[in-house]
Amino acid sequence: FPSRRVALAIRRGRNAGAMGKKRKPRPDDRARVVDAGDSGGKVKKKKANGATTKASRRKGGGASANGDGRPYDPSRTLSKPAPPPPAYTPSVPTGAYITPEHDEYDACVARSYVGFVVDPPRVLPDELHADVAAAFKTMAKRGLFTRDVLAAGKTVSPTFVSRTLVGERGMTYHYQKLRIFALPWSDEDAPEGSPLRVVRRLNDAMKRRSRALLMRHGDARVGDVTGSCEFNVTLINLMEPERKESVALKDEGQFGMGKASVSWHSDSSLQDTSTVAVYHQTSGGIDGDDTSWHIALKCLDGVTPALRVPLRSHSTYYMMRDFNLHHHHAVLNGDTRRFSSTHRVAVTAKDTFDYIKGRCERALAVLPSLKWRAGRWPRGTKPPRDAATPLSNAVRVLGETHREVEFQWIRMFWLQGARHAAQHDGYWTRRIEELTQAWDVMELGLRFAMDACARAADGKAKAEPRAFEMLRYLLETIAELREEHDARARSGAYAQVPEDCRPVDRPAFDDASPLPRDLRPVLNTLESHRRRALDR
Repeated sequence: FPSRRVALAIRRGRNAGAMGKKRKPRPDDRARVVDAGDSGGKVKKKKANGATTKASRRKGGGASANGDGRPYDPSRTLSKPAPPPPAYTPSVPTGAYITPEHDEYDACVARSYVGFVVDPPRVLPDELHADVAAAFKTMAKRGLFTRDVLAAGKTVSPTFVSRTLVGERGMTYHYQKLRIFALPWSDEDAPEGSPLRVVRRLNDAMKRRSRALLMRHGDARVGDVTGSCEFNVTLINLMEPERKESVALKDEGQFGMGKASVSWHSDSSLQDTSTVAVYHQTSGGIDGDDTSWHIALKCLDGVTPALRVPLRSHSTYYMMRDFNLHHHHAVLNGDTRRFSSTHRVAVTAKDTFDYIKGRCERALAVLPSLKWRAGRWPRGTKPPRDAATPLSNAVRVLGETHREVEFQWIRMFWLQGARHAAQHDGYWTRRIEELTQAWDVMELGLRFAMDACARAADGKAKAEPRAFEMLRYLLETIAELREEHDARARSGAYAQVPEDCRPVDRPAFDDASPLPRDLRPVLNTLESHRRRALDR
């Protein structure tokens, strides 16, 4: 790890720890950038890996020269992953990483970091920069930024940064065993003058710019595939310099680049080959010269040098197409307060309110069948249409949805505390209450399933061995997940966040609940029913 003096030099943008030839920083930006008009740079030839590499690409870290104005088509994706970009071996020693000051930076990026582009501030209008800055400050004053407490294996820890998710109605984003819920930016939910509307304007600008970059800069590895940049969420981070952090930052760890606010990772829960756009803003205004924050990137080939790229305030960097699949990135801490807005095309198959609402509706449709099997159906009335459905099928449909609603939605929402609930007291609290009501009815359905098994044990109904097995499996899984959730909620990691950001135990149970919170006694009863039913 670098010494304190070396680490300070790194944060100031000096080339500490990276050896080899240097050149003077570009006057406009410390990283190769794409001009506002994307007019391109001069053709260069450089020897790299024993071959002549034509750097006829336009200026812009990693945008390939293969683009020929192909149409943008977000629906086209790869049928299978493309091979990673070729590795780059420097012609002279470069040390563990290189920066834009090195002679081989451009050749390395063009060969091995295809899809990485940095825009200077001037690409976006000054008015948008100013409005976004004001919106971020307003959101911070309203307490919308909180630290997530994540789980990886048995380790539970809070993030170093505070963050919030903004996006389309009903969107969520799931990462490291935590579901975060988007504050909706729609006119219906965000009143006039809301900072969330400004974030939507920024998102629209990110989409337009990403489309232009994708159409101009192709990538021979993926052919005509552009992937999508129809960003539906943005994760906004608030990062403080190390001296103001309440938790000590960790060293980047691999290349001696200094302290990291966000450690090495690739973004998850994204649509395949979709672009990620990150807008970066620090204190000092558009004309400020702060470049203390850096983005670090590395290939996964173990050969290509890592990159350490300084960022000017109000710049944007893009990771296009499948860049996220073959590279990792980290954020190196700077000397100023930083906001970053990471615009993503998040997956929607199982991560929207409409999805889980539909699941609940289908699960609740089997309730009449379970009520009939439990002997609770009103006498003298016709049986439900699905009365002949095997009990095991009805139990499976209901139980799997019950489990998903409880542990992926209700508990995830309340795991983030009372402040989180208050922040979402417009859209999400009502919908979580709606899901809780559906869950409560599903609890009743599981109670009906238990009663049906009891009737089989008493000889009042036909015994179905498969139904006993399915119900036992589901109840055991729910019991284990509750125990796992309770252990996570008791983690000492929550002592590092404010009290109103600590878990709230929901959904609640009382004496009138169809089943108790602790299902171990229920499982014992079910086993007794099974033995009696099968012994008959």
